[in-house]
Amino acid sequence: MIRLFVFSLLTIVVALSVTLYLGFPNDPGYLLIAFGSYTFETSLLALIVISGIVYLLFKSLVLLLQWINPRKLFQFGYELNEQRKAKARSDTIEGLLYFTRGNWQSSYNLLTKSIGDKDSSVVNYLAAAYAAHKVGRKEDWIKCLEDAEKTYPKARSTINFLKAQLLFKLGLLEQSVAVLEQLKRSSVNDHSLLFLLKDVYLQLQDWQALKEILPTLEKNQVVDAVEIEQIQMRIFMEELYSACFAMTDSSKEESLLQLNKLWKKAPAKYRENEKVVKHFSELLLQLDAKANAAKAIEAAVSKRWSETLVQRYGELDYGVSPQQLIIAEGWLESRPTDANLMLCLGRISMRNELWGKAKEYYKASIKISPTALAYGELSRLLRHLGEVEASETYLQSYGDLIGAKLPDLPLPFQNKITH
Repeated sequence: MIRLFVFSLLTIVVALSVTLYLGFPNDPGYLLIAFGSYTFETSLLALIVISGIVYLLFKSLVLLLQWINPRKLFQFGYELNEQRKAKARSDTIEGLLYFTRGNWQSSYNLLTKSIGDKDSSVVNYLAAAYAAHKVGRKEDWIKCLEDAEKTYPKARSTINFLKAQLLFKLGLLEQSVAVLEQLKRSSVNDHSLLFLLKDVYLQLQDWQALKEILPTLEKNQVVDAVEIEQIQMRIFMEELYSACFAMTDSSKEESLLQLNKLWKKAPAKYRENEKVVKHFSELLLQLDAKANAAKAIEAAVSKRWSETLVQRYGELDYGVSPQQLIIAEGWLESRPTDANLMLCLGRISMRNELWGKAKEYYKASIKISPTALAYGELSRLLRHLGEVEASETYLQSYGDLIGAKLPDLPLPFQNKITH
């Protein structure tokens, strides 16, 4: 190519030299080009010279381009761009591998390093945000999620869901629930959202809000039937508490009226459930409705036997000890070998100041199934009855069983003993 160019250049120079020698000095010639209203005039010599210069410039440009090779320049730029993309992809992959291993700081550094690349995705932002959360960098994970929302507006719901999760993990419950409730408007039946919302409401103890979403939780099978039952029971127990204490200016009579009204509407399963009945009876005691508290326990135990409620029945003073003794001895007919019931009867007998009967019930309880409580009660009773040696024996057994706290009960004076 270069040889052809040199040959052409020499040919032009020789032809121009011959032409000038033969006649151009005397007659340079004349050229007129007319096009419409435009005309171009020049001598033939000048045209030849200009043409030669243009040709030389054109050929020089062609040779320069051949030497530089723009295609290679473009190829180099493309390869450089591909290398940069590959490096960004490598950082993302390595960052995610660190993420799975729990190396949060390294994961965050690599994921944010490739976060501005065109080939990065919303996953970079989300994973980087979570990694920042794990190393306690709240401002960084918030910024990651804000940038993600600006860059990927279509993924706003997923981004905000992660934001709510991280706020929940930090204990910022009010902020978390605000984000979740906003998301719920557009994702009513989202399983993960409802599950997190349930947990936040439980932590906030927002029972009314939890009650409102309970049908949706059940419909979408967010939680199983057992947990649904537990949540429903907890909500009902909180409603009982609210009925008892919500109206601060109301009298105990008004609170008791509201509490009893709610109890009457309760499903039968709650009026037999030991946790619910225990809670209800404690609320009644706080309203000085001792007899009603005893009746609630009696009704529940008569339908479904409960060791917890029977023990509670003997521990506390309900102000109706004679009636309690009759009812508890009626239970004994169907449960003659129940150690816990014997202990309960012993305590009720003491409230009735029937010391001999109490002693026999305690001994019967120990004979059936020795417990620290029965040993402790019998030892205490015998000491006040003046039977010190026997009391010490039972006290030793009480200590061996790591004694539990005994309830306050009436105790006999040695000069006043009732059998």
